[in-house]
Amino acid sequence: MAILNRGGYAIWTSTIVKTLGILEAMLAACLAVPTFVALGLGEDPLPYFSVAIPLLTLGMCQYVLFKNASEFRPANGLLLIGLCWFVLFAVGTVPYLLLGFSPMDALFESVSGFTTTGATLIEDASAMPMALMVWRSFTQWVGGITVILLFMYLLPMVGIGRTVLLNELSGSGSSEYSLKLEKAALSFIIVYALFTVVNYIIIVLLGVGPAEALCMTFATISTGGLLCTADNLASYSIYVQAVTAVFMFLGGVNFYLHYNAIVNHQRGVYRGNSEFRFNVFWFVAVSGVMAVMLLLNSEGSFTEGWDGLAEGLWDSVFTVVSVGTSSGFTIADLSVFPAQCLTILMVVAVIGASSGSTSGGVKISRLNVIYQFMKVTVSKTLHPNVVRDVRVDGQTLNHAAVLSAFSILMLFMATLIVGSVVIMMCGFDIQDAVGITIAMVGNLGTSFGDFGPNGSFADVSDLVKAIMMILMWVGRLEVLTALVFLSPAFWKELWRVNRIKSRWKHRAS
Repeated sequence: MAILNRGGYAIWTSTIVKTLGILEAMLAACLAVPTFVALGLGEDPLPYFSVAIPLLTLGMCQYVLFKNASEFRPANGLLLIGLCWFVLFAVGTVPYLLLGFSPMDALFESVSGFTTTGATLIEDASAMPMALMVWRSFTQWVGGITVILLFMYLLPMVGIGRTVLLNELSGSGSSEYSLKLEKAALSFIIVYALFTVVNYIIIVLLGVGPAEALCMTFATISTGGLLCTADNLASYSIYVQAVTAVFMFLGGVNFYLHYNAIVNHQRGVYRGNSEFRFNVFWFVAVSGVMAVMLLLNSEGSFTEGWDGLAEGLWDSVFTVVSVGTSSGFTIADLSVFPAQCLTILMVVAVIGASSGSTSGGVKISRLNVIYQFMKVTVSKTLHPNVVRDVRVDGQTLNHAAVLSAFSILMLFMATLIVGSVVIMMCGFDIQDAVGITIAMVGNLGTSFGDFGPNGSFADVSDLVKAIMMILMWVGRLEVLTALVFLSPAFWKELWRVNRIKSRWKHRAS
């Protein structure tokens, strides 16, 4: 193996091809999960096994026969990000195709899974092969750590700088992590896997079947939300719902905090983080407001008395945590919620949860940076001679960090507006168009209006499906990175870099 790592058998030079080989080998290993589930349940394992073997072979060949280039520029790194997502989506599509899905529907399910969006075209998940549902849920789990692998492990391994990657991961680029990126990535994945195992054991002990528990666990910590039941979580006990809510919330918290709390045994790490404190306050406050609104405007949808109060409060808490972490799980029929509650939930979905987590949305950290900047601006206006810096959790932010927060917020809102208008042009009313766009860009999956949480998008046209997939991908890359691929300047830079490389190779020969 040491010879392989040194590139002893390498014939060609391409960092991108070599890295994609690693990804393909990892995906082949992932396909073992639905393969074993199919074998255990007496289902056909070929849709998964027949993909894993050639994929593993291809990945190993790429890894062995290609060596890393001596120089790897940011433009190539961004291209690698795009190609990694392309490989994920393409591989995830194949099992659906082999089971009779149309190409568009198969691609939609794959994109929805890997981006942890949780939107689906399947109208009755309980009628599908369980192994396929496990694969669908597992793509969410893989998607939950993809950002960590891409921005903190794979790219530093091939030479992309630390600052850019932390800017993408943490949202503001202000956090000075004490760990090296590769070690941090591995540590985060270990914590991610630990939460997964603990979640699985608990819900199995609560009476959920092994295969169902697998789907539920993969969909929970990844904040994906796709389950193998038709009624989402409504039919499960309140204990299962409570455990799911806890792990949804944990999935929406910065994994660096989890690492410090669990591995480094740092007491008070959560309490000392302003983003975490505001996240808890925000969820509690919104849940309380929604509970009151539900009880006052539900028109008999809830039981009267203390039981009704408890029911309304629990529905509010669970729904807010689910929407705020972009999970999309539901235990109540959102169609009976007052319009004011749905509006609040849309705002919660746009804001999202913590940076460095698996959730979508703008992220609380960015809003905190903007808030601190506005405080400093007002202070300087009132006291021109006072020198004050923008600070978050004791750290001074530079101009680039503040600009990044503003840029992401503006681009996110612009994407919501453009996406809503485009979907309206496809024949949807404004409520459905806005709800679908927020659900896709925020990687929530659960829409508002006619496309509720227990429904599917099976009836929409292929054009709308394609638009939705683009919005999912843009949201998962937090808008700015995705828009780089639409910039002519990026492709000019990529062409220029590769042209220079070709000239040097020609001169060397």
